Amino acid sequence: MTSSQDQTPGPVDPSRRRRPTLTDVAAVAGVSVSTVSRALDGNPRIPGDTQRKVVEAATALGFRRNISARSLRTQSSMLVGVVVPDIAIAFYATVLKAAQNVLEAAGYQVVVMNTERDAQHETAALRTLQDRQVDGLLVATSGGYVPDRGPVVFFDHVIRDTGLGYVSPDNVGGMTTLVEHLAVVHGHTKIAFLGVPLGPTDRIQRLENAPATERLEAFRNVMGRRRLSVPPEYLAYGDHEWTEASAQQAVAELMRVDEPPTAIIAAGDTLALGALRQLRADQYKVGTEIALVSFDDPVSSDLLDPPMTALGRHDRELGEISARMLLAAIEVRKSDVAQKTQKTELPTEMRVPLDLIVRRSCGCAPEALESEPPP
Repeated sequence: MTSSQDQTPGPVDPSRRRRPTLTDVAAVAGVSVSTVSRALDGNPRIPGDTQRKVVEAATALGFRRNISARSLRTQSSMLVGVVVPDIAIAFYATVLKAAQNVLEAAGYQVVVMNTERDAQHETAALRTLQDRQVDGLLVATSGGYVPDRGPVVFFDHVIRDTGLGYVSPDNVGGMTTLVEHLAVVHGHTKIAFLGVPLGPTDRIQRLENAPATERLEAFRNVMGRRRLSVPPEYLAYGDHEWTEASAQQAVAELMRVDEPPTAIIAAGDTLALGALRQLRADQYKVGTEIALVSFDDPVSSDLLDPPMTALGRHDRELGEISARMLLAAIEVRKSDVAQKTQKTELPTEMRVPLDLIVRRSCGCAPEALESEPPP
């Protein structure tokens, strides 16, 4: 029979090793536990050399912060939720990337929820984010927003008088620019609008300030100021998803009216691409027989045939502004919690200006494009 003294212990199971602690990191780095905690939090008062020693020690030991414990201590998850209708659309992808850069530079991690433009899907996504106790929300709503006590900033699609405010493109100014270019520079009087259906549906509800609504209203208003008529048949609509296929069908019907338009303004880039496909399929010479312009600048629009005249939206700037607005609100809220006070934040409206990028689809001749701004 073998005694216990003769037994040799086998290898230690890595999964059963003790998890390194702040105390272990402090011992390796040669600093106090409180200094380790502040250094890992990115406290600017910790000298750079000390920060580096702490990070190197934590990495060598395989130390990982206990997020749950830290959240309880600081009453902050360091998470921000971003809700978008369709991440595949270039606008939302660019805004998200810009916002993420700003938020991560401030120490926050971003959790993205894609809602497929479905209000119920959005409501479920928001509840998931709220259950994770995110510190704030950036939301491009499809009508499913559920009010919460945490800071929220809307962008693009918004609900007025809710949250801290919103950031969106200058829809009115942009549409005015497009109509004025077609009417004044090219002399068009028969201008059609290609947009998406308005008003709530079983999937899209409570959108009080949606891009589709603002752009159509702006189109009507500027056409009215120029005393240009807008017959009902000159208002063409795709679907709520802004798909190219729906735009193709709408334009096919639009061009079959008794007096077809000589110019079309598409309210979005995917609609513009669908319109271009259909016009070319119907053998119209875009830029000569009919003008086509887009509110949003399609990806690689300068490579289309003909290159597309469009508005440059500054999507990156919109994302950065939205993120900075939310960060400021989060810091105010943390201060209120620490001081046990409560402040009322008034909604703030911010509009990002748009630039006209003139190309050939509107009918401008090549020599007129020499002063064209870079896309």
